[in-house]
Amino acid sequence: MSDYKPVSCEAHSIYELAVMQRTLALVRWQDDDGIREEQLLPLDVETKDHEEFLVARDSEGSPVHIRLDRILAFQPES
Repeated sequence: MSDYKPVSCEAHSIYELAVMQRTLALVRWQDDDGIREEQLLPLDVETKDHEEFLVARDSEGSPVHIRLDRILAFQPES
């Protein structure tokens, strides 16, 4: 059983809007190695096994998958 905790509708909407507008965002999140912070290009929000993920590319073009409930801060560029 997963420990995933659904995110608020407001947070989900912010992620979806960044995907639709292809807006770079400064994202801080917790992963197995600790807290990371990078500028990412959000590409999609997807669901797998009842968990939601932000799919993005980092500055080197590598894919990044972040479980939504692990995102600590998300600041789209203006």
